[in-house]
Amino acid sequence: MYGTFLGIIGRLAEEKGAPYDTFPFLMMKYGKGGVADWATLCGALNGAAAAIYLVSNKPEPIVDELFGWFQLEKLPVYQPKESQLEIVPSVAKSTLCHVSVSKWCKVSKFKAFSKEREERCARLTADVTRKSVELLNQQLGGTFKPIFPTPENVKQCRSCHDRGGTLENTRGKIDCSPCHFNLGTAHKKKI
Repeated sequence: MYGTFLGIIGRLAEEKGAPYDTFPFLMMKYGKGGVADWATLCGALNGAAAAIYLVSNKPEPIVDELFGWFQLEKLPVYQPKESQLEIVPSVAKSTLCHVSVSKWCKVSKFKAFSKEREERCARLTADVTRKSVELLNQQLGGTFKPIFPTPENVKQCRSCHDRGGTLENTRGKIDCSPCHFNLGTAHKKKI
């Protein structure tokens, strides 16, 4: 969280000064490891969303696009020249830290507390920062066009579980299937 927020707002602080240079950047360290290591929302996304809301007059479409991209993109892409570590990318299919890290661990065969996972998350932070700035610049330049639609399985779940649905017992835009993967026919019969 700290890394993406500092990468966006810290850069503005360097270039523009006030009010960005007066922000208490260290407070963003709370987002480490999905908020104090609770592995909830990915810290890189949390910091990016905070920065986007700080600088955009219309932040929600940018956050939607960023989070949609994150769920489907093979990350990390960034490869620092000075690093000798080979970091395998993976597709998170979620914005949650624990899902993203678990999927990466499965693909890479490294453990969650390895130096490789630490490097993976650092590189992923760079990727999220870059994408956030690209989207903000597109919005500022009037060229922003969202390309990540709500996935069909999310629409299907929301038809019952979201506002106006027969159950209306949850809300959100996240793909349900990584955590609630075993719903199948039995779930449909209950509804």
